Amino acid sequence: MALKSEDVSSGFRHGKVMAFINERMSRHAKGPEFYLENLSLSWEKVEDKLRAILEDRLVPSQAKEACAWSSLALGVRFAYKQSQLHRHRVQWLHDFAGLHRSAAQALASDLTLLAAQHEVERKEAAFRLQLTQASLAEVQKERDLLKWKIFKAELRSSQAAPVTEGPSRAPAGGAGTEGTSEEEEETGATATTAAASEATGGGRQDDAEGAEAAKGAEDLSADLMQLLGVSRSFISDISPLGSL
Repeated sequence: MALKSEDVSSGFRHGKVMAFINERMSRHAKGPEFYLENLSLSWEKVEDKLRAILEDRLVPSQAKEACAWSSLALGVRFAYKQSQLHRHRVQWLHDFAGLHRSAAQALASDLTLLAAQHEVERKEAAFRLQLTQASLAEVQKERDLLKWKIFKAELRSSQAAPVTEGPSRAPAGGAGTEGTSEEEEETGATATTAAASEATGGGRQDDAEGAEAAKGAEDLSADLMQLLGVSRSFISDISPLGSL
């Protein structure tokens, strides 16, 4: 028998149907042979071989009929295999769709978490930027104050010039007035020396104040440039977050 009841891949479910087809195929030895030889072939090739048998005038009619019944059994077998393959494909697509939905949900959850994290980072960066701007404004105020102190020191230094007096005139008299002239010269020299010392001391004090103010301005300028660099860095960090 070509068809066996224990062969579930034959496509037949009822034993009487299988027995009837076996009986029809067994009327000629060509029938079971045709069935067993073409189990692994596609339906297109089976049909082509059946056509060749039917067109051959040397093949008896019983053999043609047996091969026709064998082709029917092979067609049912092929249809059963196609249905099983289609069922497996549908199941695979169903499982794949489930995995796709799970992945999409996980991705949406991760995206929400990432957006929340970026929002927190953006707020922290904005707060640090505000603090930096406040510090920058305070440093600018100190810079302006130091500039004003430097200006005042330079103004005092330019106004405090050394005081000098011209040479004293000697009287036209003779020896009687020589002692008086010498005393006047000594008195003038003493006054000139005192004035020069006072002017020099004041100038040195103004120069010291100016140098100290200039050094403070240089330190303040360095701090200001550093704060400007930090501010620009914060702004560049916030710019990508603002675009989200």
